[in-house]
Amino acid sequence: MKQVLLIATGGTIACRETENGLLPALTGAELLSLLPGLQHICKVEVCDLMHLDSTDLTAADRAAIARTVWENRSGYDGFVIAHGTDTLAYTAALLHHMLPGTDRPVVLTGSMLPMGVPGSDAPRNLLDAFRAAAAGRAGVFAVVHSKIISGNHVFKRHSSEADAFLSVGAPPAGTIDETGRIHWEAPPQAAGKPSFVDAADPRVLVLKLTPDLEPDFFSALHGYPRVILEAFGAGGVPARLEDAVRALIGSGTRVYITTQCTEGGVDLHKYEVGRRAEAMGAVSLGSRTTEDALAAIMCGEI
Repeated sequence: MKQVLLIATGGTIACRETENGLLPALTGAELLSLLPGLQHICKVEVCDLMHLDSTDLTAADRAAIARTVWENRSGYDGFVIAHGTDTLAYTAALLHHMLPGTDRPVVLTGSMLPMGVPGSDAPRNLLDAFRAAAAGRAGVFAVVHSKIISGNHVFKRHSSEADAFLSVGAPPAGTIDETGRIHWEAPPQAAGKPSFVDAADPRVLVLKLTPDLEPDFFSALHGYPRVILEAFGAGGVPARLEDAVRALIGSGTRVYITTQCTEGGVDLHKYEVGRRAEAMGAVSLGSRTTEDALAAIMCGEI
């Protein structure tokens, strides 16, 4: 039987109601005690790494999760990370880039309602995560609401519904039916040499363009290492902001362009505004999600 390490980090799945609202409280062992049927899937050991609302997670916390996986990879067949849903997409993307070529399943999951609450999605999501981890397919995945989503395509679309996540830019890697059977819809990732990106630089600013953003705002960013502009549609910089963005690039800031659209990505060759942005030195992020682009930039890939 496969041996899986549960890395508990907090999140709604581990919450209990307090006078100040929901607060992560359950340990990994307590989560497992509320999960009947697990003994038929895999053997599990627990690492209580942190007990945080995922809103409070930093790049350093995410790096600690990645390091825990990396340092324990020889002792386990797979990993399950119990995580808050609010920033699960950011963690999944960063683990995807910090653990390139991983030869183990690294599966993140969470829930919209706490474990033990009537009607909670937590038991199903956590059981499905262990099923995916025990299945042996290498890679970083999120398992939520019966979907298996590759780590670099995870997107949270809803703040309260149980079916809160989408796979953006690619179909889901698979699904898990009511019987617990996994149906893979994507081929396994190409075999590679596992490695660990030891440093992820969080100095990346994501700025959403709005129709009336003032040009002089950009002067405050001069010299900041990297800025992602969430542009409109297929991407580009409005004419009235071009001088400001050109000066930003001239100050040494690397500027990237993504889109505010959920699907379709950036094509800086489609419109004149996109071609002008590319000519001034802005870099297209193509079809990457913002979370995936942020992680790739933090890890020095682009």
